[in-house]
Formats: sequence, C-alpha cells, structure tokens
Amino acid sequence: MSRPLVRASALALAGAAIGLACFVAAYTTHHDIVLEMERDVPALTSGLYPVERSGELTFAWTADRAEIRVPGLDRRRPWSCAVRLRGARPDAALPQPDVAIGVDGKHAANVRAGNEFADVLVAVPARPGEEGLALTLTPSTTFVPGGDRRRLGLQLDRIACRPAQDAFVWPPRRAAGRVALASAVIGAALALLGLPGLFSVAWLTLVAGGQAVVMAAGVGPYSQLAGTAVSLAAWIAGTSLVVVKLSEAGRRRRLTAAAAAAVAWSISFLYLGLLALFHPDKALVDALFHAHRLEWVLAGRLYFTQLSTSATPFPYAIGLYVVAAPWSWLTRDYVALLRIVVAVSQAVAGLLLYWAIVRSWGDRLAAGLAVALAGLVPLSYEILGNANLTHAFGSAVSQATMATVAALADRADRRWPVVVWALLATVGFVAHVSSFVLLLATLVATGTLYVVCGGTPLHRAGRAVLVATAAALFLSVALYWGHFGRIYEQQLARAREAAVASSEASTHEMAPSEQPGGIADTRAALGRRELTLGRRTADALAQAVRNLGWPILVLALVGLWRLPAGAGRDRLGLVLAGWGLTCAVFTAAAVLGPGNVRYQQDAWEFIGRVQHATAPAAVVLAAHGASWAWRAGAVTRAIAGLLLAAALAAGTRAWMAWLP
Repeated sequence: MSRPLVRASALALAGAAIGLACFVAAYTTHHDIVLEMERDVPALTSGLYPVERSGELTFAWTADRAEIRVPGLDRRRPWSCAVRLRGARPDAALPQPDVAIGVDGKHAANVRAGNEFADVLVAVPARPGEEGLALTLTPSTTFVPGGDRRRLGLQLDRIACRPAQDAFVWPPRRAAGRVALASAVIGAALALLGLPGLFSVAWLTLVAGGQAVVMAAGVGPYSQLAGTAVSLAAWIAGTSLVVVKLSEAGRRRRLTAAAAAAVAWSISFLYLGLLALFHPDKALVDALFHAHRLEWVLAGRLYFTQLSTSATPFPYAIGLYVVAAPWSWLTRDYVALLRIVVAVSQAVAGLLLYWAIVRSWGDRLAAGLAVALAGLVPLSYEILGNANLTHAFGSAVSQATMATVAALADRADRRWPVVVWALLATVGFVAHVSSFVLLLATLVATGTLYVVCGGTPLHRAGRAVLVATAAALFLSVALYWGHFGRIYEQQLARAREAAVASSEASTHEMAPSEQPGGIADTRAALGRRELTLGRRTADALAQAVRNLGWPILVLALVGLWRLPAGAGRDRLGLVLAGWGLTCAVFTAAAVLGPGNVRYQQDAWEFIGRVQHATAPAAVVLAAHGASWAWRAGAVTRAIAGLLLAAALAAGTRAWMAWLP
C-alpha cells in the first residue's frame, strides 16, 4: 500500500475515533429531548396540526391521537417525560377530555385536561436490550370549531423527556456509527490533501467537535441527520479531492501547504455549515419561498416580481435560480439544493481570495488566513441562516468577480479574462438588486482607479474592467432587467405621487394657523422622532462591529497600517480601494438620508447589505494584518493568535445561532 493511502487510512481511523468520542461527550451533556411547539411541527411527532400562536403563546393542536416516536433511545435506564397540555374547550358545554397516555403501546396513565396548561409527568420504565420510545396521547373527545374542518383534541405546548436521576445514557447506535463514518471521511480527505499529521489531527478534532454539537442538538440524534452527514462528507471531500488532483496534474506540482490548508478550511466550513442548515430543527424562514421561485424558473416562468414593503412591485432577480436549475435533476428537495448552491458559492469565493492574494502579494500565509476569516464573518451566518439566499448568492458572486479581477489584472491583454469578468459580473447583476448596484459601483470604481492610479501596467487592465462591466450591464439589461418596462413606469408614477404628497404635507404642517406647535409637535403627534446624524453614524459603526466582528476589524486596521509598499497602486490594493469607496459612499448615503424612524429601518438593512458585500476588503486586510503580526515577533504573534481565536469564537457563535 502506498504511503498516501497508509496516511489516509490512519487518519480515517483517527477521525472515526475522535468523531465518536466527541459525539458521545456532546450527547451526554445534551441528552434531554425537548420538543417546543414554537415554529414548525417538531420532528418525531405525528397527529399534530401546524403550530399556532396566541399572543406570546405558541402551541399545536392534536387530532384524535398524537404520537411521539424517538428511535434509538437508550432504554437501559428509566426515563421521565413531562407533557404540557390543556383541553382548551371554547364552550363550557363541551366536556374536557380525559387523556389516555401510552408508552410503547401499553397504557401508562389517564389524566383529565383543563382549560389551563398543566404538566403531566409520565414514567417511562427501563427496557434493557431494546431501543426507542413511543409515547401516545389519546383524548377521549374531540370537537370541530366553527369555520374549521379539523377535529381538535388537545393543545400541546411542550414535551420534554430526560433520563431518570440524570443517569448516563448512550446515544443511538445508528447515529453514532454514521457520525464516526463521516469523521473518517473528513480525516481521509485531510490526509490526501497532503497536510501535516499534527495539523490534520488538530483540525479534525475541531471539525469533529463542531459536528458533535450539531448532531447532539435537539432531535438530531434521532433523525436522519447522521445519514445526511455521511453523504455531505463524502460529496464535499470527494469533489474537492477530484478538483485538487486535476489541478495538481495540470500544474504538474502538488499544492503548497498553505493552499492545502485553505482547501481544508473551505471543506470544513462548507461541511459544518450545511450540516447545521440541514438540521431538522432549523427553521426554513424564507427558504421555502426561494424553492417555489426555483419551481417557477424550471416551469419556464423567468420574469417575475415581488412586492416591496410599500406594496410596490419590483423585479425579483433570478440569478440564483438559473444557476441552480441545471442541478435540479439530482434532487427534488429544492430547499436543500438552493442552500447547497449558495454555500458552495461562498466557499469558492473564499478560495478565490487565496488566489488573488497569492498572485498579487505572494503572501501565502495571508492568503490562507483570508480563506479562514472569510468563513467567520458573523453577518454571513445571519443572512444564510435567515434564508436570504439571493442576497447571499449575489454577494458571493460579487466577491468572486472582484477576486478574479485582482488575480487576472496582469493578463488583461488577452481576451479570456475579460470574458470571465463579464460573465461573472452578469450573474452578479441578476442575482440580487443590491448586488446589481454594489457590484456595478465596485467594478466602476476599481476600473477607474486602475486607469487613474495604477500606472502603465494597470491602464490596460482598467480599460478591460470597464469594458467587461459595460458588457455585463448590457447583458443583464437585455436578458432580464429590460423586460419590466411597465413596472418601472409604475414605480416612477408612485414616486412622483409620493413626492407631491410629501410636498403638500410639508406645506400643510408648516402653516402656523393649523400647526401652532410646529413640525416637531406634528411628528410627536404622529409617534415619530428624528434620529440625529451622530446617532445614525454611531449606529452604522455599531453595525459594522456586530456584522463583521470586532476581531476582524481590529486586524483589518493593523493590515491597513501595514499594507505593502505601493499597495495603493497595485492590482489587489486598488480592488480593496474600490470596495472601500463603495462601502463609504453608500453607507454615507444611508446615514445622511432621512433620519426619521419611519425610514431608518430600511437604511439599517441597506447598510447591512453594503457591509456584507464589501466585507472581503476587511477580510483581506485582516488576513494581511494577522500575517504581519505573526511574523513580526513573539509578542505580536501572541496578540494575533488571540485575535484570530476571538474571530473564530465570534463566527462559531453566529453559526451556533442556527441550532435549537
């Protein structure tokens, strides 16, 4: 057996052991089973209607019989379950139901429900040699409310089960075996990438720990998530290795250690991100909306609109759906498909930052750190977790476009880089409205800076960037945005009406005979208040700290201070300047705009999108700052290490917010 295969086998075995140990440790501290009726009907249940809300209270009605099945549950010890329920009969003439509770098909207890929620305790006896739990709730009576066809039995608020006396229990064997297998696959992939053994083991331990946290959360151990983990690990690792080996064969040399580490980080971020997104307790948020839009595109409906908050229709970009459409033959789960496409796009965009930094500055350490930090921006997790998939995809394509501009600027005398830039920009322009505006501004700013500040070497590149931008603009308008003439006319008419109404209202407010208290009194009467410029500026800065994470911002300031000589005139430095100008101009426009609370929420949302689209500039500068500090001496290396650890912690917290 060849040496690489021996290393891969050894690290696969180590991965299996580490993955299993981490999963057992995580499960033993999170072995309670808690089903809250807060969002969708929880997994493991049947006989429940969709979750409803009454004020702050959420609950789910049962039909004439509800069942909770927990496959693989360790029954060597007794368990105790608490069911919070009520009969909730709207009419005193309707009798409250008696509830028959069954455990594993046997009658366990009878209770009388009332109109107030009450916790019913159910003892679950030990059954050594067997696994799983089946808990049934059968109300003696049901009723059909007026205007509703459902037969309603009980309202459930919460179901919680835990081992009696907090006894030690093992996780489900099926889940444990698959978790170990997924870790083994990741371990073998790290070995085949050629990473050093100690680094591989350390990194594999971090990945296995993250995997265990996801798998042990909520109903993860009792669901199909473990099987999904194996599939994700196999596809991600296998595809990445094929691409890497083809690249090595084409270049006739192996990846450098830094490049291999960047690929390993990308594999890990992609795997853990998708695993958390596929958790059965993860709320869909807007993901189902996007799945329906993909169905429209697959059915041939390519031009559609969406209502804004002011009920004004506007064209809805379809770049994500067009890119995802060719892959729809692989699965009918379009929610999963779209999440995968977006997550892969983000991973590829992160790796392109590596390429851009190496080709521009030759700093492989900074390039590898940029890939890592790109996966730790908190706002990225918030946007993807909330299923704002089109914006996330548009930002990823925009980052890929600008990274490719920096990487290929020295080859602008050829045609193919210009074609690549134009095609990437076209996809970005039709991915999201904000991507259209922000990517267009960044490309124009960068192309202009190349021409004005780049000197002779970048004059040609600047012209090529502007030509590619013009071509992409033409293609995006001709193929998509130009098909909404009537919509634009309606928006223009509404804008004119709003301007006239605002002018009339302003004149009316200022009439002393009608508004003796002045404009301020009028606004107070309407429940509005002005936000001062200082307050709006402070809010924008606070957003940057929250969205990007303070460790990345601190490292970015160091990186800005330690930019290489001549970075203000090199191809990557000017791309960073293009991102910076875009961020500054659009943030200033939002801050200096109307300060009324009525409009400020839209401004904050827009500022968040601007910061997300231009975050790669902060990431590259932070990576450069960390690289400089790491090489400068023992003290600065320790500080850089602490800041990188803090960035990892901030990104991890944002990622864990997806979990129940």
